[in-house]
Amino acid sequence: MSALLALVFVCATVAEGLKAGPLAEYVVYPRLLEARGMNGEKLLHIDNKLTLRLEKSSVVAENLVVSTLNVDGQVDTLVDGREVEKDIYHDKSQMAAVSVTEKNGAVEVSGALSQTLRIAPLPLMGRSEDGHIAHKVFEIEEPAQYKTDYIVPTERNLWARPPSRQPTKIPNIFTVEMAFIFDHHHKKEFPNERSMLIYAATTTALVNMRYKATSNPQVQFVLVAVLQGKTSFARTVVAPDDLRKSTHDKTYMLSEDTLKNLAKAVHTGKIRVKADLVTYVTTFDLADIKNGILSNTVLGVAFIGGMCTAHLRVAETEDTPHTFSMVPILVHEWGHSLGMVHDGDKPRYSTPAYKNKICDPKEGYTMAPVANGKRNGEWSKCSLEHLRGFASTLTQACLDRTAEKHYKINMTQLPGATFTKLKLCRKTFKGFVDMSVHPKSLNAPTCNMFCCPYKYGQCLQVPLMDGMECTHGHHCVKHKCIPKLAHQAPGRAQPPRFLTPSSTTTTTKRTTSTYGPRPTTVRRRTTINSRWWWYPSRSLRSSVAGQ
Repeated sequence: MSALLALVFVCATVAEGLKAGPLAEYVVYPRLLEARGMNGEKLLHIDNKLTLRLEKSSVVAENLVVSTLNVDGQVDTLVDGREVEKDIYHDKSQMAAVSVTEKNGAVEVSGALSQTLRIAPLPLMGRSEDGHIAHKVFEIEEPAQYKTDYIVPTERNLWARPPSRQPTKIPNIFTVEMAFIFDHHHKKEFPNERSMLIYAATTTALVNMRYKATSNPQVQFVLVAVLQGKTSFARTVVAPDDLRKSTHDKTYMLSEDTLKNLAKAVHTGKIRVKADLVTYVTTFDLADIKNGILSNTVLGVAFIGGMCTAHLRVAETEDTPHTFSMVPILVHEWGHSLGMVHDGDKPRYSTPAYKNKICDPKEGYTMAPVANGKRNGEWSKCSLEHLRGFASTLTQACLDRTAEKHYKINMTQLPGATFTKLKLCRKTFKGFVDMSVHPKSLNAPTCNMFCCPYKYGQCLQVPLMDGMECTHGHHCVKHKCIPKLAHQAPGRAQPPRFLTPSSTTTTTKRTTSTYGPRPTTVRRRTTINSRWWWYPSRSLRSSVAGQ
């Protein structure tokens, strides 16, 4: 059943991504070839027209912080980043990045085959005669144009930072430590946490290939944290659907309000994340209200030079889950975070030689105001000089990598830290009296225990909460009994790492997408002799609420 639901949602999101026009779509049966490339790379045969030469990608921090946001606060856990990225590969010549998983002699492939072609498995479609899994290859549209929307900063004299007064060493490869925050609706489109993390890592690999062309320094992004859940900073509004105004309403996310609220939440520590850049990903159509009129031309938002700035190190993007539609938006918006303006605009940061030079936007480079230009995917000389000028303003703390350090978690953040096993039994089964804990559950290395009501005749199984002691010196985290000191998370962001304010810019578009239903979560309770099923309720929508 779970596989069926996953397929339905993948197909639904793929279909929505194709609504904009008659784009390419066909079925293939990819397979790994026994032969290897000249440098030992894997060869992935997609069809007779395309074979990828796969190189291993490295885009995830060894200690990846995965956080859940809820009404009680934030719970952080550490995940092995090497496990997340173990199946992620890229082909530089094709600008492709995919996750490749071998299953029963066949391969399952998800990701991007080029800048606009995507691939996703079709598990319910029959296999080929030689046992290969069917996949759908489909095309997405890149943004049609970009439009700048500036927010005037309060500190006008700090629009452009001078070069750092402290001696800094700009590395040849500047690694930007980056975090994603996925909204509640986006996360629900993935069957499990692992698939969401692989999606985030593959997205990072796709963006990195486009930044390989930067130089002195070359910029590469590394995923250090993924946060997901319901948030309080997002702002939405219900208005007529721009495609069906007379018959349907639609929920839009207010991009400017949401970005400002996110910046405040990160700056004040309400959302704890240690990263140079934090990007919020939403399935909602971004929009803004100007002079009482709603406009949904915006696709993404970022602050000019906002990276490593305490209260401006944030960005925002739309995305249709499973399609990687946010990749071209992120390439452009993260360029703004790195100090680049649009080609044709006056620079905010630059080297002395390019201080007053403006590049022709008609050349169609990556930072041109109109997308899909003849040199899309390349960087203009102006953009590279803007990046170099911006890098010269950064402190050494920003240029250095810090996410590899370990930080002890505050145990009070885990909801079960103050619960005893008896207290959990009484809370879970309030209708019973004289509750006791089964003697064999006093040590619970499986993070399950049995609650025994007096005169009931049998004991009832219940899973331990995150933070509850399972054995001496150990507690449960994600239903695993681990040493307490092994569960760590990053501390608050260090103030010296972040600098000054600036303006915002947005990515714009002409088309929108709507999204299908989301799966209902199920939690199971068991007894020794029987099993029960419990379906928790959840809110469906609100007009102005956190997502």
